[in-house]
Amino acid sequence: MAKKTVPPPAPREMDLLEMPASGLAAYWLSLKKIQDAKKGVKIIQEEQAATNEPFIRHLLDIVFSPLPEDTVRRLALAKEQALLRDTGRKLTIIAVTLLSVARNENPRKTLVGMLSLFPFPPVREAEAMDTANQFPERIKRGELDPAIIADVDHAARPEHLILRLLHYALTARRDGKAAAVPLLKHARSLYFTENWTLLADGFDPPFLERRLASQRTQLLAATRHKMRMATEMALGIRNKYAYEDVFRIARSFMAD
Repeated sequence: MAKKTVPPPAPREMDLLEMPASGLAAYWLSLKKIQDAKKGVKIIQEEQAATNEPFIRHLLDIVFSPLPEDTVRRLALAKEQALLRDTGRKLTIIAVTLLSVARNENPRKTLVGMLSLFPFPPVREAEAMDTANQFPERIKRGELDPAIIADVDHAARPEHLILRLLHYALTARRDGKAAAVPLLKHARSLYFTENWTLLADGFDPPFLERRLASQRTQLLAATRHKMRMATEMALGIRNKYAYEDVFRIARSFMAD
C-alpha cells in the first residue's frame, strides 16, 4: 500500500471533543471583538479558511450566509448529528481495540471487530493486516515516521485510525502491552492514551469496559452541549448583539 495511506496529522488549533466550554466561548468572544473592530465580513471568511475544526467551519459558513435563521438552526443540527455519529463510532473503534488488547485477543479479531462497525468497511481486512504487519520493517527502513503511525486521533480518517490502532494491537501482541506505552506520547486522543495506560497497568477488562462506555457517553454529551453553545453564540454575533450579550449566551451554557 502506498505511503499516502498514513499521512502526517494535520495541525489543529481546537478540538471540540476535548476542549473546555470556556475555551470555545473565548473563541467566539474573540471573533466578536475582531469583527466589531474591523466592521466587515472578511474576518469571517478568513477564519473559515483557517480553521480545521469541522463544526466551527460549518457554522462560519452557514451562520454568516443569507440563509434565514430557522434554516441555519436546522443545518447546524444536521451537522451536529452527523459529526457526533462519526465521532461516536471512532470512539467505539478505539474502545474495541483497547478491550481486545486487554483480553489478549488475536489482532485479527481486533480488526474484524473494528470493521464490523461500518456498513461498508473503509479498508479491506487482508489489506489492512498486511499493511500493519509491514509497519515495523518500513519504520526501520525510514519509509514511515513512527510518530505518525502512533498518532491515534479521533479526528483522523477511519481507515487511518484503524491502521494506527492495529499497529498498537500488533505491538502489544508481539512485545507486551507495556511496550506500546512509549508510543502514547505521539497519540492525540486522551480517550485512547489514558485507557491504554490503565490496561498496561493491569486493570481488568470488565472495569475498562464500564469506564470506556461511561466516558464515551459523557464525551459525546459534553460535545453536543458545546455545539449548541457555539450555534447560539454565532447567531448572536450574526444578529449584532452587544459583546456583553454574546457573553451572556456563553454563561448560560456553563455551570459556573
